[in-house]
Amino acid sequence: MNYTELSNALQSYTNNTGDDFIAEIPTFVQQAEQRIYNSVQIANLRKNMTGILSPGNKYLSCPGDFLSAYSLAIYANPSTTATGVSGEFDIEVSSTTGLSVGMYASGSNVASGASIVAIDGTTVTLSEANTGTVSGTVVFQGDYVYLLNRDVNYIRQVYPNPSYQSTPKYYAIFGPNSENVNELTFILGPTPDASYAAELHFYYYPESIVTANTSWLGDNFDTVLLYGALVEAYTWMKGEQDMMALYDTKFKEALGLLKYLGDGKQRGDAYQDGQVKIPVK
Repeated sequence: MNYTELSNALQSYTNNTGDDFIAEIPTFVQQAEQRIYNSVQIANLRKNMTGILSPGNKYLSCPGDFLSAYSLAIYANPSTTATGVSGEFDIEVSSTTGLSVGMYASGSNVASGASIVAIDGTTVTLSEANTGTVSGTVVFQGDYVYLLNRDVNYIRQVYPNPSYQSTPKYYAIFGPNSENVNELTFILGPTPDASYAAELHFYYYPESIVTANTSWLGDNFDTVLLYGALVEAYTWMKGEQDMMALYDTKFKEALGLLKYLGDGKQRGDAYQDGQVKIPVK
């Protein structure tokens, strides 16, 4: 169901084609979307985003469509210029700052999956032989370190001196930290001591079907969107209580099915949890 079809359905169900009613349909739909997206966490509406932590800066901006976090991880991601001979395991790097044994390496003619097994001066020994002549930038990646979510007050108390810098361990939603009052930020503790790469896995607010014309809900679960919008529309119309109760019941039934999917089926599998069974008497 796209937005045009949804709008026509709302007019048909309510038997209302007045100009004032039609003008309010976008509001009805967006209010319904807001209720739905904040009631169920659908796996289809998860997103990953990467960024860079700046040394000495304890804040990290949230994406504009951020609703809630699933995880925030950081990892060392240094890069340096390097040279190496085809078929050899060693490469010569211009700097070993930030490098450590176990880091994965990637670059032109660096073997896929190669990792550091030894560092001797500016000579780095990899686990896999070079596939060709290495010359240029080589990027290294350390292990993921998942930060623990804490309250802002906890981070302030544990790390009262913001000038203390080390590998971050905790994060919290700090609130706006710019002139844009709608822009959330994370606060980290302790303050980063290097330019770590960050990967945020989060639940996001998708573009409304009103402006996009289509959406995941409209394509896959239009029932909950239709009845949610009908509840908002009938509230605006100050309609009969029995019809209001009917639409509200239908919406809650559809929302329950969506929760069964998003908060149930999408969070398990038959291998670990067993197949869904209805008791036979």
